[in-house]
Amino acid sequence: MTRTTKIILAIGITVIVIALGAGAIWYFLGGGAASTSPFRPSLFFPGGGDLGGGGSDAGAGKGEPTGETPNETKLLQIVKEAVIGPALSQDESRVFYYKRAGGNLFRAGLDGQGEENVSNLTILGIIDVAWSEDREQTIVSYAEDGGLKRFIQTVATATTSFLPQSVTNPRWSKDAANRIVYTELAPAGSRVISADSRGKNPRALYTNQIPDFSATWADASTIILTTPPSYVVPSISLLLPIGNPATNFISERGLGILPNKAGTIFALSGVDNGGRLLPLRFINRKGEVVAPTSVSTFIEKCAWDTAGETLYCAVPTNAGALLPDNWYQGKTEFNDRFVKIDSRTGNASDISSPGGAFDATSLFADSKGQYLFFTNKTDSTLWRLELGNG
Repeated sequence: MTRTTKIILAIGITVIVIALGAGAIWYFLGGGAASTSPFRPSLFFPGGGDLGGGGSDAGAGKGEPTGETPNETKLLQIVKEAVIGPALSQDESRVFYYKRAGGNLFRAGLDGQGEENVSNLTILGIIDVAWSEDREQTIVSYAEDGGLKRFIQTVATATTSFLPQSVTNPRWSKDAANRIVYTELAPAGSRVISADSRGKNPRALYTNQIPDFSATWADASTIILTTPPSYVVPSISLLLPIGNPATNFISERGLGILPNKAGTIFALSGVDNGGRLLPLRFINRKGEVVAPTSVSTFIEKCAWDTAGETLYCAVPTNAGALLPDNWYQGKTEFNDRFVKIDSRTGNASDISSPGGAFDATSLFADSKGQYLFFTNKTDSTLWRLELGNG
């Protein structure tokens, strides 16, 4: 066994015992909001008046908000009940969501009007929902009998196809092929598997000694593998081009990675060794910094625009330490403000500072740049913020 392999194995074991045990299980089974972003992580989470959020001193540097008074924006609560897995329909005229009470799939207008029950399939204990790119299928993960079960649901027909119980963190590809990728435990670590839209015809892409990798898509032909984020030990990540060897990518405490749709630019979040948020930065596939920012938040609180140039983020104004673990475990709640960041320069500008207390997650924007949608993690209600770009 090489020295590099020993180091990787040691990191993997430490992450399992500390980060996964203390953070991820609490998050998934303790009421955390589901994410439709690629990372949870998207297997599926900050104090001061500045956008830095408390992770580091945020001076008048690159990525600092402009200081201009934000345009008047409108904040609308779309669904007053607790939801999970919200997503826009393919034509962006409706919004889909599962209700936590009963687990039925609904859709409504972008203002919440005209709600319709799409499926009478009752799914109790939903903890995660992943939507296919064409919005015709979902992968639903739910808790039952002390474990996790997952199935693929076809929206139009409400038919289901169960995935093996060994599957973890299944995610849809970013192209029309509607492939899925997931990890599963192997005798000596974990395997990365791809399958078709029914979960059939599995193909092993990669085997590693680290048992807790999560997989998602950087683009239609590249997978990102990451270990769970924690302030206790650095997470590690790999890039896996399908059909080619995996390569080391980024290692950082509290690591979060959010690629744009093309997979050309990645937004990174992280924390210091005390669990305080560090400023976001944008990197390319080589791991080179394209643009730094002064905005400190988690990638679970961000969403790319369709062009992959602007990142919308909810930024905690009351961040503390021991993050992201305390957030995942529900020990910390945030009050967020909203900003948009130009990934080419790192410059940020205010969108809105809501009057209420919002701990936003599961963000997504429409293709016209008119609206930013999010779930308030505190009560799982669904909201819409008017961006004024349409």
